This record gives sequence, structure tokens and C-alpha cells, in this order.
Amino acid sequence: MGGNFYIAFLYENEGVALDESGFLKAIYLELKTDNVEEMRQKIVAFGVNVIEVPDPHLYFQAPGGQVLRLVGINEDLSKYEGTGHGEQFVGRAFE
Repeated sequence: MGGNFYIAFLYENEGVALDESGFLKAIYLELKTDNVEEMRQKIVAFGVNVIEVPDPHLYFQAPGGQVLRLVGINEDLSKYEGTGHGEQFVGRAFE
């Protein structure tokens, strides 16, 4: 799968896990493409549930319920990561 593939499992105490509304806002998967606009059109045309998020990326729900974010292959995503180059953005609204 390569050196840039990660899976994270988070366990929480009972009663503090996300409810259904919060779960739909959580991002667990990311889809990268070299042509974001073309892929966006294909995804939306397929009929997935588009999640409205105050962010320029397309967030959508796959038929199995997973929520994904569409990003460019060479896009700088450090402001979303909160590590290395984006700590100053953690906890702040996206502009």
C-alpha cells in the first residue's frame, strides 16, 4: 500500500462517542486525485450523499456510510493535520 497509508482506531469511554450527527462530520477516509473537478463531477453524478461542510473540499458519504473527503494529489493539507506545518490552524475555523 505504500509508505503514505495509515489507519487509525480510536476507542472512547462509553457515552462519549459521537452521535449520528457528529459521526457524519468526522472524516475517516480521503480520496486523492490529479483532477479534482473532474472527479468531483463523477462522484456527485453517481448520486452519493454530499455532506455540507464549511470547507472548499467535497465531503461525501459512500453507499456504506463512510464519509470521504476529495483532495488533490499535490495539495498542501498541513493546515488540516495539526502537525509539522499547521499547528497554528488547529481549532480555528477554515477561511
